Amino acid sequence: MKNKHLLTAGNAPPESAISLIQQNTNQINIKRLNYFFFWMLIIEPFIILFFDIEGLLQQNSHEKWIHLSYFVLHLALWLISLGWTLMRKTIKNKYGAINSFVPVVTSFVLVLLSLINSLDQINGNGITVYIAYILMAGVALLMPFPTNLIVLIPSYGIFVMGMLIFQTDPFAKFSSLTNGSIFFLAVVVISSYLYKYYYDNILHTVELKLANEKLNYISTHDGLTGLYNRLEFEHQLSTLHQQSTNKIALLLLDIDFFKQINDQYGHLVGDQVLIHIAQIIENAVSDDFIVSRWGGEEFLVAGPVTSLKQALNLAEMIRDQIANDSYPSEQGNITITVSMGVSLITGDCIKNFDHYFKQADDALYLAKKNGRNRVEQSVL
Repeated sequence: MKNKHLLTAGNAPPESAISLIQQNTNQINIKRLNYFFFWMLIIEPFIILFFDIEGLLQQNSHEKWIHLSYFVLHLALWLISLGWTLMRKTIKNKYGAINSFVPVVTSFVLVLLSLINSLDQINGNGITVYIAYILMAGVALLMPFPTNLIVLIPSYGIFVMGMLIFQTDPFAKFSSLTNGSIFFLAVVVISSYLYKYYYDNILHTVELKLANEKLNYISTHDGLTGLYNRLEFEHQLSTLHQQSTNKIALLLLDIDFFKQINDQYGHLVGDQVLIHIAQIIENAVSDDFIVSRWGGEEFLVAGPVTSLKQALNLAEMIRDQIANDSYPSEQGNITITVSMGVSLITGDCIKNFDHYFKQADDALYLAKKNGRNRVEQSVL
């Protein structure tokens, strides 16, 4: 209920467009990696069982090391898939710690797949595995340049080494290296373009969202202190009245001799004093209270209480905190006092708001008449 965003000099938006884009990008990448590793968990055991283990059981010792290598690589892929699945369930901050693993894990998985592609060259197979997976990684994962290049280049290096070492056909070697290199560069370009396309679109959406939030904030908050304005106070009071079963205290506060502060120290210091008082009031009341700048040097506070005595005690605490504090200006500390009027809303605060506000206003007038720096209650 209580407003959490008091304005200070140079206050930035609560969340920048860049951070929102990064968060959305991370969400998408993590979700897509989750799908990938889910299917790897299912598919890899079948590959190990029906291809790798079957190959290990063959009598041809010349090819046994090949099948053993396949077995180790596919097992590593399955273990990484299992580890990722378990890790994402245990790490609570999925947009924090797990994000740093995305490019690392992606790069490592592509290296393993490139090693499998290298082994395929012994049997004269093509480069389908390598092309399929770098294309999948480049298109599915949103990575800006040069992050995509850093992620893809280790697997490309393994691909080149594998072709040079294991491919014995000169024509196939040249053809595969040429095609693989073209695909590698194409994937880097496509990946960079897709990220930029996504970035530009989401940036526009985020900027609209932030602009709407800013407009909404401006329409509901005081531009100086960041407290609720009159219109939003009445809206929040209506919500509080519907949700609370207790009585509602209404505290009207006015800064004593505020004109003298403006005249002596200047209006800029006067503005900082208003912000200072707003922060003291916000910190003094609980989150279910509504705090607003009612106008000029007046503040209006409302919140659930059990009795008028509790409301008066709260008002006295706020008054005492302000009186025992001071605002440190360049011209010296400024002692500030306030006068407060308190009323208790016991009926329909929406229909009879003017009545209860007048009670608090009359009590405030009485507090000023009796010497200021004091709390007075309404005469029921």
